[in-house]
Amino acid sequence: MRRNAILLILCLTAASAGLWAGSACSNRTLLNQTASFGGSVTNQRGHVRVLFLNNTPFRAIFTYGTHSNTDRDSNPDFHQFTGVMGQMTLEANSFSTIQMVNCDRVFSVGGAELLQLIGRNSNTNGASFDRPAFTEGIAFSSAAIGSEDAEAPTEGLAAPLEALLGVDFPCGAMLIVRFEQDDALTPPLRFRADFSMIPASSDRGT
Repeated sequence: MRRNAILLILCLTAASAGLWAGSACSNRTLLNQTASFGGSVTNQRGHVRVLFLNNTPFRAIFTYGTHSNTDRDSNPDFHQFTGVMGQMTLEANSFSTIQMVNCDRVFSVGGAELLQLIGRNSNTNGASFDRPAFTEGIAFSSAAIGSEDAEAPTEGLAAPLEALLGVDFPCGAMLIVRFEQDDALTPPLRFRADFSMIPASSDRGT
């Protein structure tokens, strides 16, 4: 049994008994680990939709997806925005098409744990996998697509973003990630990733 799963059982047992189980058993942990995956039938998993807004004058390059924080052997559902012609890109002052990923405990944009699980459990040798986009955080580049530096962080980076199921979003929600330039940050961080979400009940079917 996974360490985090054991911790969850201990937390739930302590909570049901009216006992305080320590800082590891925070409300955030309990909300995250007990939140529904959103399926309409047993063992079915729902989805979240994702929209990226690049409000910077540079191309954004990153890996994003959802993953479990209790099962180290699970495969993340991930996608990439690259600087490669013919692949998915997020150019300056633009927005993505609406993406869809499986609902899971963590939504991550360039997070270390997401990248670690992809490298460990997924087949990352296929032609569709972009190695330069497989870096922690979000890179921003002003180099032309097709050039040698097309995927290099020529303009700097944004720190990774992570959001938790049951705490920051429910299954079925629309997750919105905005990239903004922020001159108050210390290089190489020159950008930030802002998170917001629209619950499915407020989505009006769009």
